[in-house]
This record gives sequence, structure tokens and C-alpha cells, in this order.
Amino acid sequence: MRQFKATIHGQGDPVLFLPGGGFTGSQGQQFVKALHKQFEIHLLDLPGFGESEGLHTYATSKVLADWVEAYRTSRQLESIRLIGHSMGGAIVLAYAVHYPDRVRRLILLDQGHKPNAMIPFREYGIFGFAFPLLRLLYHSSPKRLLNSIEARMNKSDSVFSEERFQLFCRRIGVESTSMIRTAFEQPARLSTGGLHLLFGYDGLDFKKLLRRIKVPTQLYYADFTGIDLNEAKRTLRHVKRAEREIHPSVQLIAVPGGHFVQWSRHFSMEHVERFLRTEEGNG
Repeated sequence: MRQFKATIHGQGDPVLFLPGGGFTGSQGQQFVKALHKQFEIHLLDLPGFGESEGLHTYATSKVLADWVEAYRTSRQLESIRLIGHSMGGAIVLAYAVHYPDRVRRLILLDQGHKPNAMIPFREYGIFGFAFPLLRLLYHSSPKRLLNSIEARMNKSDSVFSEERFQLFCRRIGVESTSMIRTAFEQPARLSTGGLHLLFGYDGLDFKKLLRRIKVPTQLYYADFTGIDLNEAKRTLRHVKRAEREIHPSVQLIAVPGGHFVQWSRHFSMEHVERFLRTEEGNG
């Protein structure tokens, strides 16, 4: 049986939150604060990122969907609501494609409307420049190489630094709050099983998956205004294309700022709560 790391808060119908890569489930504390009186919030560590057991094979969309399904059945949950940011968003997106009958509501946080960058500097920093080569090596390398990458990525100092935290907030364009600080103070440790997720995630066709979604969905996307002009133009181009291709049940909602849309001062938690509470057919 798979081992999952999850903290559960509140009472009511279950809502699963999956964080972005590099973060633990604690990234979802703002949803606990806003929703715990109406829902039972499950904050999960991603497989191989943090304390959840890593994957044992390359992460296809079906492998990722089955991982969520294994958690759902382990908790004996019926239908579920899902919230996911970035990498976590890709996982809940995959689940909604492969197990639509189990999903009551889906919220994607800056995920699904555009493809990964070929050189993912924004997501992985300096490591992103080596990613194209590592991508090739992953598919042809023995486990020894995966272990080597794991050791190098976890070698960096993980001790909290106020300077690093403030730099992080400036770089992503958000105000430094205690909630963001908590998430930053608890980075997810990467394991070899997490590398299966990392490189599998890199190979997913997010836009194709989004076109297959037919469950009630809200996709909050960063418009990158005031953050990155080139990324803003790229985002707008992909959003216009997505609007022509997605099912009517999917809403695209722009959030001014950068990739961490849920931490933007423009993000509406009231809108999220109303969407999660609304039953299909009742508006």
C-alpha cells in the first residue's frame, strides 16, 4: 500500500489540495483558513516531494491519476473536490480526465492553459538551464544517475533565511505574509521517486488534458502583468487559443501578477468558496 503524507482539517465534504513542486501540503493553509468550516481539507505532499512515498515509474497522466485514486480509496472518500497549483494542478487535472465521475469540482491554479517552457528557469532557477540535458539523461540513465541528481538537489542549505524569503516574494511579485512564510519555511525534500514525477510532469501535454475536461472547473491563470512582459504575451496567446478549445464547463479567470496566483492580493477566496459550495445544476 502506498504511503501518503496528508494533514486533514475541518469537517464536511472532502477537498484535496496538492501544492506546486518544491512545496509540501502546507502551501494550502490559506484554503484551510477559508474553507474549514464548510469542508474537510486534505493537504497532501506530492509523491516524492516531502513525506509522501515517491512514484516507482515514469509519471504518465494515468499514473498520476491512479496515485490520487489510491489516496481517495485509502480514505474511503466518495466524490471529491480538487485544488492544485502548478505541478499539483497537473496531477488533479490528470485525475479529472481519468476519473471524472469522482470529481465534483476542480480548481486549477496557473495550470493547464499553456505548455511548460523548454528551459524552465522560472520553475527551477539555475537548475532549469540544465533541464534539457537532464531530460535526455533521465530517459536513458540507470538509477545511479537518478540518485546522483537527488543528492545534488538536496545538498543545498534548506535553513530558512529572511533574505532568501524576501527575495522569493519580490521575484514572484507577492507581499510577504505569515502564510507564505510558513510554506517557504517547510520546503519539500526531493527523493528519487519525486524525480519520476518531475520528469513525467515535464512530458505532460497540459493543453490536451484540459481539452478533455468536462467537470465543473475554474482555472485561475497568472497574466504576468508587471512581472514579465514576454511571459504576459505568451500567456495571452495560449489563453485565447484555450478559450476556443475548452468545454463550456471550464472557466478561465485571469489573476494579475505571477505564477503563485493564490497568493496574489487579487485572488478571490470568496469566489473559490462559492464555486466549491455550488452543486451542479444549481448555478
